[in-house]
Amino acid sequence: MFSPLAALLSLGFGCVQGAIPAPASARIKAPSDISIAWRASYNDQHDQVGMVLWQDLMVYDSGDDNMPLESIEVEVTSGYNGVYLIPAEAVKLVGYPEASVDPSDQAAIEDACTDEYGAFMSDPEWCAWYWDTESQQFYEVGSQYVATSANYAPNYFVGRTDNRGLLRVYMYVDVMPVYGDTESSAFGSVQIVSSIGVDSSSFEVRVAGSGA
Repeated sequence: MFSPLAALLSLGFGCVQGAIPAPASARIKAPSDISIAWRASYNDQHDQVGMVLWQDLMVYDSGDDNMPLESIEVEVTSGYNGVYLIPAEAVKLVGYPEASVDPSDQAAIEDACTDEYGAFMSDPEWCAWYWDTESQQFYEVGSQYVATSANYAPNYFVGRTDNRGLLRVYMYVDVMPVYGDTESSAFGSVQIVSSIGVDSSSFEVRVAGSGA
């Protein structure tokens, strides 16, 4: 579980330099669905509490012994505005920052990193870093992807496969869909769809143990 200290800004998605269209025989394979641990207290939009996930998509040639295809352009879309898409190059492990509050204290983080109107601030700098409470490590999202008051939630991403035919996609889970009231809620699933034009595939992000 991540306690993120930054919202995400527009990632400038569009055509990817060096990417090529998929041939007619190309196919894309999505991974298995993801089950996550989630609770109602995490489920407020832009509350600086969420989870970062990643999955590898694979593109191959169905007419050539399923050979992996390199540099194929892939479009990825999140089916829910509470699950954002982040490019892999935006996420990196960083050293321990000199934060002025306990990174696991959500209320203290909100007080230190928001202005009088409740808008997120990236100053002090540690507010733009992520604390992973499971691995006890810090992560940073590049400054070009950090939002201030806009709280933009990108749900569309275009990337290209590597020399193994793979495209790694990172997802930030801020909010999951809810059915029912807040006392007895059930979380719905979120579909992530990938397309290469001639084929498409999808997987879901689900809450483990949810009745929805």
